[in-house]
Amino acid sequence: MNSQYRKNLPGTQLDYFDAREAVDAIEPGAYAKLPYTSRVHAENLVRRCDPALLPDALKQLIYRKRDLDFPWFPARVVCHDILGQTALVDLAGLRDAIAEKGGDPAKVNPVVPTQLIVDHSLAVEHAGFEKDAFEKNRAIEDRRNDDRFHFINWTKKAFKNVDVIPPGNGIMHQINLERMSPVIHAKDGVAFPDTLVGTDSHTPHVDALGVIAIGVGGLEAESVMLGRASWMRLPDIIGVELTGKAQPGIMATDIVLALTEFLRKEKVVSSYLEFFGEGADSLSLGDRATISNMTPEYGATAAMFSIDQQTLDYLTLTGRESAQVKLVETYAKAAGLWSESLKTAEYERVLRFDLSSVGRTMAGPSNPHARLSTSDLAAKGIAGKYEIEEGKMPDGAVIIAAITSCTNTSNPRNVIAAGLLARNANKLGLSRKPWVKTSLAPGSKAVQLYLEEGG
Repeated sequence: MNSQYRKNLPGTQLDYFDAREAVDAIEPGAYAKLPYTSRVHAENLVRRCDPALLPDALKQLIYRKRDLDFPWFPARVVCHDILGQTALVDLAGLRDAIAEKGGDPAKVNPVVPTQLIVDHSLAVEHAGFEKDAFEKNRAIEDRRNDDRFHFINWTKKAFKNVDVIPPGNGIMHQINLERMSPVIHAKDGVAFPDTLVGTDSHTPHVDALGVIAIGVGGLEAESVMLGRASWMRLPDIIGVELTGKAQPGIMATDIVLALTEFLRKEKVVSSYLEFFGEGADSLSLGDRATISNMTPEYGATAAMFSIDQQTLDYLTLTGRESAQVKLVETYAKAAGLWSESLKTAEYERVLRFDLSSVGRTMAGPSNPHARLSTSDLAAKGIAGKYEIEEGKMPDGAVIIAAITSCTNTSNPRNVIAAGLLARNANKLGLSRKPWVKTSLAPGSKAVQLYLEEGG
């Protein structure tokens, strides 16, 4: 950690690194023009970069140059059990090799805090309509993965800096959003932004909190675990202005399907998207998370929202300590990460999307950008003849009805709407067809709780 540009964070006992001073020392007034992503990276450089490399690295951000790699030191690594386990097996193997040479194997530990969530092992053998389906499926999961789970539990005890969330607690990205991300860290007397790499393409889910989070492969995650920098060129940072407000009855899923179609046409591959404008301000944190979650479907690397009152309200709602919520607000306003501070940000490219233009939408069967408005269904019609024989499954029948994706199960409004629809259908005497296998995998225990409490 460097010492230059370190100063007291007003109103706290903590210090912070003043990236604004460092940037403006090179180009007066430049910090105010930087996008959110560049401001976070500037702080990371000022705090962690080799001082000899710092001026040239900051110039990449200031002048939007892309002729030099600069280091990024993520604050956390988040893994699911498949790739995370592989990385920890490598570390265990390294311990064995050191022990064979007479060294102390206990010295081999992740340098960067690593969180492993077991969420990729559950298979729906018993459909949701069966009694005790969850308990039965969990028992099968434990039996099939006994050796793996035993190793994962061992790593929690054997390694420092490793935290394990056991199976049955939800989906990696929602747990990260609800519980794991502090948004602003306080460590060794210094406050700094949360950033992370994760071993899943939907890691950007937590971008909705203003946290730079990108999906990487297992080897890169392992490298970051060991404290090595992730070297990068300045990505294309595209501003996406959201105008208007969603019409009544329009869900976050409708918005992201329309956005996916729009952004894929705009060629945003490998870009960092930054959403702003009155439309972005009007979105709940849950809706923002749904948009950020779909980053890989856009072809982008990240989909950022800045920190604002919605962020603070969500942190409070999900049980963060009031002191932590206050720290997030204080730091964001001091460091220029607060939404109002981004009014002066300049982008090399700005796209505009009107939320009020979004109608009810469906997409598929395999690609989310293959979108169709429900108002166009009647005109499109049904291809071919459709005949049903009594007691037989018809051709083209839907046989799996699953609410399991981290995109949908993380959004309270979406899940509650599905629950209300199911409850009303049940009251009207409607039921599933015998050939339909149903399943619901809540994104977290909180999702299950508000469904149960809502009746």
